[in-house]
Amino acid sequence: MERIATLEREIAVLRQKLNEKEKELYDLRQDWTPFYTNVPDGADTNQPVQLSKWAIERYSRQILLSSIGANGQAKLCGARVLVVGAGGLGCPAALYLAAAGVGEIGIVDYDTVDLTNLHRQVLHGEGDQGLSKVHSAANALRRINSRVKVTPYNTQLAPHNAMDIVNKYDVLLDCSDNPPARYMLNDAAQLSRIPLVSGSALKMEGQLTVYGYRANKNPNEKDPSYVGPCYRCLFPTPPPPEAVGSCSAHGVAGPVPGVIGVLQALEAIKLIVGHTHEQLLVGRMILFDGDDMTFRTVKLRSRSLDCAACSATRTITRLVDYEVFCKAQGREKDLELSILPPENRINPKELSMLLSSDQRHLLVDVRNESEFGMCSIGGAANHPIDGFAVKSSGLIAEMVRQGHAVTFICRRGNDSQIAAQLVLDQLDPGLREHVKDLVGGLHAWSKEIDHNFPIY
Repeated sequence: MERIATLEREIAVLRQKLNEKEKELYDLRQDWTPFYTNVPDGADTNQPVQLSKWAIERYSRQILLSSIGANGQAKLCGARVLVVGAGGLGCPAALYLAAAGVGEIGIVDYDTVDLTNLHRQVLHGEGDQGLSKVHSAANALRRINSRVKVTPYNTQLAPHNAMDIVNKYDVLLDCSDNPPARYMLNDAAQLSRIPLVSGSALKMEGQLTVYGYRANKNPNEKDPSYVGPCYRCLFPTPPPPEAVGSCSAHGVAGPVPGVIGVLQALEAIKLIVGHTHEQLLVGRMILFDGDDMTFRTVKLRSRSLDCAACSATRTITRLVDYEVFCKAQGREKDLELSILPPENRINPKELSMLLSSDQRHLLVDVRNESEFGMCSIGGAANHPIDGFAVKSSGLIAEMVRQGHAVTFICRRGNDSQIAAQLVLDQLDPGLREHVKDLVGGLHAWSKEIDHNFPIY
């Protein structure tokens, strides 16, 4: 173990030196040979261009495509794309945008690299744990293409800073994972009049579409008045918070966000080089099912004539508080429900003492079967929260009436409160003191009682 620790320290030092040298190379190349030789800055790239030798050699395989060509490559090299989220979607999307030669890639994320990220967030490695995701991603992108400008924003995109960042870019990629971010990015895209390439992935499924496309910015369009639907056209009101899933709560197969993220990059490339709305996922959505390996394309509703964000009579003229609008937090890791009163909650030390006593006690773990199979507290019974109201709440309420004390547990102390409340609602006031949930869930149990209990 000592030798492993020594090697890890030595590798960390070498990696830091490598990152510094790559950053030096990157900075030098920003002022080096341009990607074209006969077109001045700001010229119309619909006119024939002569790409530089290095650009032809590097991007030749995509320049050969008639739908891209030399002019399309020049547009890519001059384009600016903002990727919001350096996670499972943002990593593959940014990787392929950098490889394609997109001139500037901005990356926004407030989080740091965690061990649980590495099975799907492919720009990060084991040595990046604890590093901000945007700087880890930027280092990786500069290694892929040192001629691309990478701008990291180590912050949470919020109403007070979103417009200043978004206005610097031509295309916006939504690689976020929560409703407040999705509504904010949609509104920011509409205010900036730029297209939004929106992707999502959960479990074995993913989806992708393009919101807010405007034909007047594309000379290849026959009808310059065409405008595609935005996110609010389809979803004017947010879903209830309890109906929203997340990768950390429900899991995701790594290749699924990989597939969607790569397709987000492809749509961004097509937007930049001038594909028309019929060729893009405008007014259409791809649904990917990894279980049976199928893609379906569904037609979306047309643009709403009274949409609050994109119609002629829009009411959204600035960004608002989206956590209040969605009744949900923008940071999944900060989620902390507070449903039960203090008398129906128990801390890890109190639960440890209770488990070692002779009291008739039932420990109910409401995580799903896969999570319970990974790790559990000895003696716990598994009653998953999905279907709990129908299958288990009445049975457990009857056990309380027969003299059992019950403590509900889950991973973070959120679902356990929901399950406990379902049982409490069936009990007389005199029996409710026997039903509790573990504050902080198994994360708190690992931190305070059993340091060998795995955190995921």
